[in-house]
Amino acid sequence: MTASLSPFSSEYLADPYAVFKAARAGSRAYYSEDLGYWILTRYEDIKQVIRDTRNFSADAANSPLQPFGPPVMEELSKVDFRPVRVLVDNDPPDHVRVRRQVNKAFNAQRLRLMEEPIRELARRHIDRIAGDREVDFVAALAWPLPALVLFHLFGMPDSYLDVVKNGSADRVILTTGRPDEQESRRAAKGLAEFYALCRQLIDERLANPKDDFPSDLIRAGEGQEGALNPRELVQVMYSMLFAGHETTTAHLAHLIRRVLLEPGLWQRLRAEPELIPNVVEEVLRLEAPVINWRRRAKREVEVAGVTLPADAKVLLLLGSANHDEDFFDEADTLQPERANARTHLTFGFGEHLCLGAPLARLEGRIVLEEMVARFPAPGLAEQELDFTPSILFRSPKALRMTL
Repeated sequence: MTASLSPFSSEYLADPYAVFKAARAGSRAYYSEDLGYWILTRYEDIKQVIRDTRNFSADAANSPLQPFGPPVMEELSKVDFRPVRVLVDNDPPDHVRVRRQVNKAFNAQRLRLMEEPIRELARRHIDRIAGDREVDFVAALAWPLPALVLFHLFGMPDSYLDVVKNGSADRVILTTGRPDEQESRRAAKGLAEFYALCRQLIDERLANPKDDFPSDLIRAGEGQEGALNPRELVQVMYSMLFAGHETTTAHLAHLIRRVLLEPGLWQRLRAEPELIPNVVEEVLRLEAPVINWRRRAKREVEVAGVTLPADAKVLLLLGSANHDEDFFDEADTLQPERANARTHLTFGFGEHLCLGAPLARLEGRIVLEEMVARFPAPGLAEQELDFTPSILFRSPKALRMTL
């Protein structure tokens, strides 16, 4: 079945979940002539593809939606931008090699030590807005905090904030959007600066190791067969410095907005803060920061009742899967005590389960705890949300709230 599902239309940007609902009602699988992708809409089909590494490759995960033009390539060549596959776009067995070394550095012990620094950062940013009547929550907290958390882990100064945040936004535009030539050239400059920073960080740690994640990443491979080479080390930093904050910024904005949209929920969480972890999961399900993901069929394969040809590009509607009525009871509602909230596919599944999922959950829990404790009765200002057009990501550019 051929269908039109445009992630760049005003209808989709305003409410992709209504579009997804209509898609699920129509078929489990569509082909989009506009995108050139087979589109899967249902939870079980999408989960099947994510975990089936024999028939589906992750190598398309980071591919630009439209090829980079000469102006982009000119800017990227200045910093020797030659990405290699390491994590989200890598397949077994090489993915296992890389992931094993990264896991040694990005481990549970380091994450356990992050709770107090995150809480301190959250309180510091909340203190700055506590006396205001109205604020943009994204600019005030959701935009800077996740990157500053990573800087603490990676041993980076806060002065890199603009380079990392703006360069990551430029990466979203270039790889998952359809920018014109002028916008592409501008974004390429920001992306190049971001990539150069990642290489600088690895070069510095190779020369002078410290007590931080990049140094641990290098030490994890010392004397080991299959240790990451310098280009792979840079690529891991480039991947984690992007994914570790860009999606969490979106998550924090979605989290505060959805809680404020539910009548009485803010006050209930003040009285029952033990519900906050599950509310975080519910919002991750209802408002996925990564709303779609991609795979490539390695060979002709049947899924969702259709036969996909070899090399078919597949778009997995994670946001649709998380709202699938066949898997989640009253799927469009936020239920603070939902028993299966954590089974959402927002962080993927199986071998490619998101490396930063525990950190994103921790940041969401702490920020919601601190906001609920500080402000008795905030609200949402009247506004129309604006989203960057992207085939994969969904993040409000601003969220105005009254305190």
